[in-house]
Amino acid sequence: MKPFKLVISSPDGDLFRDNAVKISLRGYEGDLAVMAGHIPFVTPVKPCECVVEMENNILKKGNLKDGILTVSPTEVILLSGTFKWNE
Repeated sequence: MKPFKLVISSPDGDLFRDNAVKISLRGYEGDLAVMAGHIPFVTPVKPCECVVEMENNILKKGNLKDGILTVSPTEVILLSGTFKWNE
Protein backbone atom coordinates (compact mmCIF):
# COMPACT_ATOMS: atom_id res chain seq x y z
CA MET A 1 0.00 0.00 0.00
CA LYS A 2 1.11 3.54 -0.72
CA PRO A 3 2.08 5.67 2.34
CA PHE A 4 0.78 9.13 3.22
CA LYS A 5 1.85 11.77 5.74
CA LEU A 6 -0.07 11.45 9.03
CA VAL A 7 -0.03 13.90 11.94
CA ILE A 8 -1.78 13.23 15.26
CA SER A 9 -1.78 16.24 17.58
CA SER A 10 -3.20 17.07 21.00
CA PRO A 11 -2.83 20.09 23.28
CA ASP A 12 0.40 18.41 24.48
CA GLY A 13 1.90 18.65 20.98
CA ASP A 14 2.45 16.25 18.10
CA LEU A 15 2.02 12.62 19.20
CA PHE A 16 2.70 11.17 15.74
CA ARG A 17 4.30 12.69 12.66
CA ASP A 18 5.33 10.03 10.18
CA ASN A 19 4.20 8.06 7.15
CA ALA A 20 1.33 5.61 7.50
CA VAL A 21 -0.56 3.40 5.07
CA LYS A 22 -3.91 3.44 6.90
CA ILE A 23 -5.68 5.07 9.84
CA SER A 24 -8.91 3.61 11.22
CA LEU A 25 -11.23 5.35 13.68
CA ARG A 26 -14.84 6.37 14.33
CA GLY A 27 -16.09 9.43 12.48
CA TYR A 28 -19.31 11.31 13.10
CA GLU A 29 -21.30 8.96 10.88
CA GLY A 30 -19.55 5.68 11.74
CA ASP A 31 -16.30 3.76 11.47
CA LEU A 32 -13.93 4.81 8.71
CA ALA A 33 -10.49 4.11 7.32
CA VAL A 34 -8.29 6.46 5.33
CA MET A 35 -5.57 5.37 2.92
CA ALA A 36 -3.43 7.27 0.42
CA GLY A 37 -5.46 8.96 -2.31
CA HIS A 38 -8.63 9.24 -0.22
CA ILE A 39 -11.01 12.01 -1.24
CA PRO A 40 -10.46 15.18 0.86
CA PHE A 41 -12.93 15.71 3.71
CA VAL A 42 -13.27 16.87 7.32
CA THR A 43 -15.23 15.06 10.03
CA PRO A 44 -15.65 15.21 13.79
CA VAL A 45 -14.28 12.11 15.50
CA LYS A 46 -16.14 10.27 18.26
CA PRO A 47 -14.54 8.49 21.23
CA CYS A 48 -12.87 5.35 19.90
CA GLU A 49 -9.77 3.29 19.44
CA CYS A 50 -7.57 4.69 16.68
CA VAL A 51 -5.41 2.24 14.72
CA VAL A 52 -2.47 3.44 12.63
CA GLU A 53 -0.93 0.95 10.20
CA MET A 54 2.63 1.75 9.18
CA GLU A 55 4.56 0.65 6.08
CA ASN A 56 6.31 -2.23 7.87
CA ASN A 57 2.95 -3.74 8.98
CA ILE A 58 3.38 -2.39 12.52
CA LEU A 59 0.12 -1.31 14.14
CA LYS A 60 0.01 1.52 16.66
CA LYS A 61 -3.19 1.77 18.70
CA GLY A 62 -4.44 4.62 20.84
CA ASN A 63 -7.65 5.93 22.37
CA LEU A 64 -9.20 9.33 21.91
CA LYS A 65 -12.21 11.06 23.39
CA ASP A 66 -12.94 13.54 20.63
CA GLY A 67 -11.35 15.32 17.73
CA ILE A 68 -11.37 16.47 14.14
CA LEU A 69 -9.97 14.50 11.22
CA THR A 70 -8.87 16.43 8.14
CA VAL A 71 -7.94 14.60 4.95
CA SER A 72 -6.23 16.63 2.23
CA PRO A 73 -4.34 15.64 -0.92
CA THR A 74 -1.00 16.09 0.88
CA GLU A 75 -1.61 14.85 4.43
CA VAL A 76 -4.04 13.55 7.04
CA ILE A 77 -4.31 15.41 10.36
CA LEU A 78 -6.06 14.18 13.50
CA LEU A 79 -6.51 16.88 16.14
CA SER A 80 -7.69 15.48 19.46
CA GLY A 81 -8.36 17.07 22.83
CA THR A 82 -7.37 13.81 24.54
CA PHE A 83 -5.28 11.06 22.92
CA LYS A 84 -3.30 8.29 24.60
CA TRP A 85 -1.29 5.53 22.95
CA ASN A 86 -1.96 1.99 24.23
CA GLU A 87 0.98 0.30 25.91
